[in-house]
Amino acid sequence: MLDGIRILDLADENGSFCSRLLADLGASVIKVEKPGGDPSRKKSPFCSGMPDNENSLFFAYHNSNKLSVTLDIEQGSDRIKFFELLKNTDVLIETFNPGYSETSGLSLEKLTEINPALIHSSITGFGRYGPKKNYQPSSIVSAAFGGQMYVCGFPEQNPLAYFGEQSHYISSLFGAVSILLSIRQRALTGKGQFIDISAQEAVASTLDHVMVSYFYNNTVSTRQGNLYGNSFFCILPCKDGYIQISLLQQWDTFVELLASEDMANNLTDKKWSSEDYRIENIDHIIDVVKEWTLKHSVKELFQTGQSMRFPWSPVFSPEEVMQSPQLKKRQFFRRTGYPGNVTIISPGLPYRFSSFPLLPNRRAPLSGEHNSELFADKKRPVINKTQNIFASKDQLKSCENYKHSLKGIRILDFTWMLSGPYATRILADHGAEVIKIQSHKTANGAEANLTGYFNTWNRNKLGITLDISRPEAKDIILKLASVSDVVVENFSPRVMRNWGLDYEQLKQANPDIIMAGISAMGQTGPWKDFVGYGPTFHALSGLTHMTSIGQEHPAGLGHAYADTVIGLYSALAILAALDYRDKTGLGQYIDISGYEAVCTLLGYALTRTEIKQTGNVESYYTNYLQNIQSAPHGCYKCLGKDRWCVIAVFSEEQWSAFCHATGNQTWIKDERFSNIDKRKANSAELDRLIKQWTINLTAETAIEILQSAGIPAGIVQTAEDLAKDSHLKARDFYVEVDHPVLGKTYTDSAPAKFYGNTIKTWKPAPLLGEHNHYVLTDLLGFTEKEITEFTDKGVFY
Repeated sequence: MLDGIRILDLADENGSFCSRLLADLGASVIKVEKPGGDPSRKKSPFCSGMPDNENSLFFAYHNSNKLSVTLDIEQGSDRIKFFELLKNTDVLIETFNPGYSETSGLSLEKLTEINPALIHSSITGFGRYGPKKNYQPSSIVSAAFGGQMYVCGFPEQNPLAYFGEQSHYISSLFGAVSILLSIRQRALTGKGQFIDISAQEAVASTLDHVMVSYFYNNTVSTRQGNLYGNSFFCILPCKDGYIQISLLQQWDTFVELLASEDMANNLTDKKWSSEDYRIENIDHIIDVVKEWTLKHSVKELFQTGQSMRFPWSPVFSPEEVMQSPQLKKRQFFRRTGYPGNVTIISPGLPYRFSSFPLLPNRRAPLSGEHNSELFADKKRPVINKTQNIFASKDQLKSCENYKHSLKGIRILDFTWMLSGPYATRILADHGAEVIKIQSHKTANGAEANLTGYFNTWNRNKLGITLDISRPEAKDIILKLASVSDVVVENFSPRVMRNWGLDYEQLKQANPDIIMAGISAMGQTGPWKDFVGYGPTFHALSGLTHMTSIGQEHPAGLGHAYADTVIGLYSALAILAALDYRDKTGLGQYIDISGYEAVCTLLGYALTRTEIKQTGNVESYYTNYLQNIQSAPHGCYKCLGKDRWCVIAVFSEEQWSAFCHATGNQTWIKDERFSNIDKRKANSAELDRLIKQWTINLTAETAIEILQSAGIPAGIVQTAEDLAKDSHLKARDFYVEVDHPVLGKTYTDSAPAKFYGNTIKTWKPAPLLGEHNHYVLTDLLGFTEKEITEFTDKGVFY
């Protein structure tokens, strides 16, 4: 897909997943490591539990499909070699601390002088500018400062951080999308680009309803334990595990199901038909439903719910995820051979391209494995920049004053709720003409045009109304497809086919059309007709289970994190398909699975190792519980109501600084805390002592003390904190949008800042049918008489 694109990867674990995403799409990625190997090679877990530079499963997962060279880029001859590589490179990805580039002779100006067409992506905790730019980052610090933790967990208990490196994964996804946008921009202008990505902003971009509720209703969302949002989902115990069910969806049908087993209690009373009454009395509903779920197995309820089109899901452990019949049928897990008769089974890709049904997979490289290949003059690959110019001459002429990388691209948007609208919002933000297709019949709830939710996820789009059940509407859509580039939908697999608007039909109208089908489980497999929303995928993927380790009951994650992840993967796949079409002239179909998208972010937790020994195969599951390599590492109560901070100490140097900063120098000589392993073993006592310090300080004071000492630490920010965050204000993260009915509204912008190419115009989401006339007359050439006839027939209802 990205053949001909060369990338230099200088990122640590904060951004290594970004280049892996692009390597998986066919880019040639060269991992530049220091002599002795990248530090993440020493990061657990290790293959079969044996620490070794080439045994890290963490490194293996984040660096497959890459090449490796070893260079000390700060020293003489190695720096010259690095600059030679840079001359023929399209993209550079780094995670340097702000200021390092300038002091080490790798400034933006220097790199641009060597390669003016270079796309340079910097992924840092807080971005390259702003009052917090020099704060020490970590994944948990970004989760706290980004607002994610405050809504995850149980009321009156400490907020929870999502399992794994979620802050790094989401930053990497934004990074990969931004790089493909910049490659397209360079093709139109011939100029390189610098991209500044903030992990804090990346996390804050995933908050679903949290900031919408604050900006539109002045509501600060809090932790709801096993509930989600407006009590739509709830996690309840069964005979043999936990099931996540939708409590309020299709209420009458759900109550009939309970009544059929004589377990509806008083839920059949008329008063329960009011949704407001049900929300006010949700505890009673939970008590009634819990009695019912305890009489059934997880498998029974999963099958029953999905057969009735309920988005119910088991709370799977990683081991159960790896046995999923859906993932097995779709060959989601990749088997990769390593030296020593070792095979690593790990998550693959969440999309399938019709041009490449299964993309290739190569093992992560050994340290410096490709030195001789890449440093031999005769063998050095030379990038022909003309291969990357995928815009037509006509398109290039029309974009002489280019500002948006997707100008001239038209997208038909059949999506709803969040995952699909988020993908098309990204494309609309960067200049694509996105036409959202609605109907008066379905423009309600979260899809009602005057709600804050709809306005947030559908900015910069046009909107038309069509009653697709009418044949005239189908004809209009096919005619519109003939003058469009991309069609995006996120229905269950049978919907577009039933309308006669599947890929085969659309391809007849436009042979080079690109169609992205975003569905819960993917277009194939035994679960292909199952339905799901963000929380469904949290539970099915193992993310809910892993995040809840140490809790008495699984906790809901607090917002539909999965949906923004799916939206980002979808945008990335569409941009790759546009790149491929512009180079080959070929359109294609993209099958995107929401379930698989979230599974990719479990990384090493969904990894198994097989070692062939004396004819037998021994299988090892990853010991994911021991992977955190910092202590202390947690969330601590501060002064004030529900105020918290997080602290992460990774090195002995940081531990010494932490003890001095908190006035507890005696801890340095305390044998219980003398090294990281002992601090982890005695974490309960250490956490108790740290809480005695934080409880007497405001979160702001504690963080100021610790960050001034160079300790990664962060405030667990609420929605109100985010809206008032001076750093986010300095970076213009939240922007004002004028709506013709709602007035002045606020929304997040984007965590990626493109230097010299800042989006300054934010258009509100469309009113219902606002652009019918433009689309029908200007784009499709219908006469006023024809439009009147369509109107009389109810085509636009």
